[in-house]
Amino acid sequence: MKKESLIFLSLLVVGIVLRFTAVNQLDWFFGLGLHVDEITYAEGDSPPFERPPGTYLIAGLSENTGVLRVIFSTLSLVPGVALFFFRKRSTGNALLAGAMAVEPTLAFSGLQVLPAAPAAALLSIAVISGKKYPLLTGWFIGCAALFRGEVLLFVPVSLFFLRPFRKYLLTAGGILAAVVPVSALNFASGGQFAPGGNGPLNMWIGSSWDLLETPPGLEFEQLMGDNSFTDNVVTALTEDFPGWVGRGFQKAAAFFQIPGPGRNIEAPRLILSTVLTLFLPVTLLFLAFGVSGFRKNTATALIVTGILAAFLFFPSVRHRSIFLPAFAFSVPYFRRRTALVSALLIIVLSLFYSYPGSVRPGLTEVLVAEKQLGNGSFELAFENLRKAEEQGYTGADIHSVRGACIASSGGGFHDALTEFGLALEIAPESPTAWKNIAAVLWNYGYREDAVEAAEKAVSLNPALRNELSPILSSGVR
Repeated sequence: MKKESLIFLSLLVVGIVLRFTAVNQLDWFFGLGLHVDEITYAEGDSPPFERPPGTYLIAGLSENTGVLRVIFSTLSLVPGVALFFFRKRSTGNALLAGAMAVEPTLAFSGLQVLPAAPAAALLSIAVISGKKYPLLTGWFIGCAALFRGEVLLFVPVSLFFLRPFRKYLLTAGGILAAVVPVSALNFASGGQFAPGGNGPLNMWIGSSWDLLETPPGLEFEQLMGDNSFTDNVVTALTEDFPGWVGRGFQKAAAFFQIPGPGRNIEAPRLILSTVLTLFLPVTLLFLAFGVSGFRKNTATALIVTGILAAFLFFPSVRHRSIFLPAFAFSVPYFRRRTALVSALLIIVLSLFYSYPGSVRPGLTEVLVAEKQLGNGSFELAFENLRKAEEQGYTGADIHSVRGACIASSGGGFHDALTEFGLALEIAPESPTAWKNIAAVLWNYGYREDAVEAAEKAVSLNPALRNELSPILSSGVR
């Protein structure tokens, strides 16, 4: 066996062991089933797609969460394998490809049934084919956009990087060839522009620290308002454009933090609680060396696309990981002095920059408690809610979950009502909070109060009418 093959295969094995070890260390979290974002993809498998549609196809391959995690984790190894087999064989390239296989944030993203790993796999092939086959490159980038819609920012960004102009046109044509058929199918099914249907929502979320810091649940539901996301974006831009730009630069800075910010789960804390921590220097090298190897090519255009996506929307570990193959492709062209300065800046950002959009400490335990509530493991749910409070979590959801645990486990009516009342104090315009109040009042015989609460819930969200119809149609007033 040649030296370079031995180097790469050794690191590939380490990467596989790394993923296996990490998912076992996180079994207390991931082992409980799908979390909030994953459920969206696992439960929707046909148009019209509400989110970028690619993940629905892969998530539909199995109903077993463990099998899906293996599939997505395997996809997270594709960038390293592609770098090794489709570029010139050398010791340096073997080390680079092997480092891609052990890069910890991509490995972490592959443990989730989310779009990051498939998108990274497709972009790794795109950057490899970028020099000779622009049409094919565009097609792979377009396919990646069917997993992560922000990849489409590549189209305007690459106008400044791809030369000659014919190459740009061919690449853009390849993107359209991948995206247009799926979008046409989605339009025909009554949906939106398939790859970017949730773009206005994400851009709006990125326009406010309150929105970024508020996890899915009662409070976020209240902030969602009338769901006029495009109007909300325009309002954010027109009312405080300098503030919006300032937030954009702060989000772009957080793009380079290691391990990186989270969104809906405490990704930094989860990564740092596993063996993945030991490999974070690999992430530092990729980011620092890659960003210092800028050239007028596909890889650089993708790196700028990732930074711009963080500026416009929001950064997170999994959103950045899809662009890591572009950083890896740029590493051989790094400039030593620029790379050193970049590395120092990334270290400073990682150690001292407090990103205002970080999720609340203790959110992980609240999510676990929600799963345990659904599984009927009430004592474990109570324990995780206690841990969440110790972590510093405050918010309506902790009271909502605790109230549901009390009510479902046969606890005292007044104790459950007190918790729901606390949730309602924090999120008084949350339809789910009012629905919970209505249900507990109804179950304990307070029929008139239950009808009043149900009417309030439906006034805030008419979609709840069917769910609450037994209470609303009771004739009690």
